[in-house]
Amino acid sequence: MIILKYNNTFKEQYYLKYMVQTVDVIQTLGQFGLLERLNETARNQGFSDQQILVDLVRGKKYERIQGIGDDFIPDSDLYNVVGSIYPLLDRRQRNEVVGAHLNQFDGLNYLAVNSNHTPNIREPLLLADITIVRPLYWPGLHDEKHLWDGKVSFAELEKEIMDEKGLFDPSKVRSDFLVAYALMRKDFTSFGEDYAKTANPEFLNRVVKGIVALRFARTKTEEIEKGRNRLYELLPKIVHGRIEDLRKEADWINPMLFR
Repeated sequence: MIILKYNNTFKEQYYLKYMVQTVDVIQTLGQFGLLERLNETARNQGFSDQQILVDLVRGKKYERIQGIGDDFIPDSDLYNVVGSIYPLLDRRQRNEVVGAHLNQFDGLNYLAVNSNHTPNIREPLLLADITIVRPLYWPGLHDEKHLWDGKVSFAELEKEIMDEKGLFDPSKVRSDFLVAYALMRKDFTSFGEDYAKTANPEFLNRVVKGIVALRFARTKTEEIEKGRNRLYELLPKIVHGRIEDLRKEADWINPMLFR
């Protein structure tokens, strides 16, 4: 806790007060991790503080203990505080966010990144952009299987992990994107159509957008039809109509900027 002292100069008091506010923003936005969970005040605060938050991600210093290696407890709240406002940012700002994360991840063994860091990123567009730039950082979907193991219907699962807004309970789901993606894949569950009908529409659209980005960002022209058919095969019919429009929109990061 930061305490303001009466003998501080006005400038010091202002700085300390501002840092207290920033810590509060990180705790609030980081725990929610998605734009849809934020009220208008939190959205505005996060957006106005975006540069400070990005700089904090870029400059985060972790203490490494000899013998443990690169794997340590990551500051997931810090990753997700930026993720929660990521959809509000333009492409230049998003590129800067991704670069800040890479400043952390590129100094680690990729196995530490994809097993201990990226599995905690909630926002679909942020995790998709990071993966497009560094495919080895993709955490995969298999860690989410325990959520639906033994469930005979989506209604049973929905009761346990979703709220009335069509969002996951953040205390039970580490990455909203990974869980949503896995639920919609026919080779993982049979719940895709039911989930897509229940999911928050804005969040679901970014999930599909993230999936499309992962599929096509590095795809050659002659491979587009095959990739599109693969998504038609995997994803529920209710989202098929969005796939081609999102592919043509191509609103994803340019991996060549981070070689």
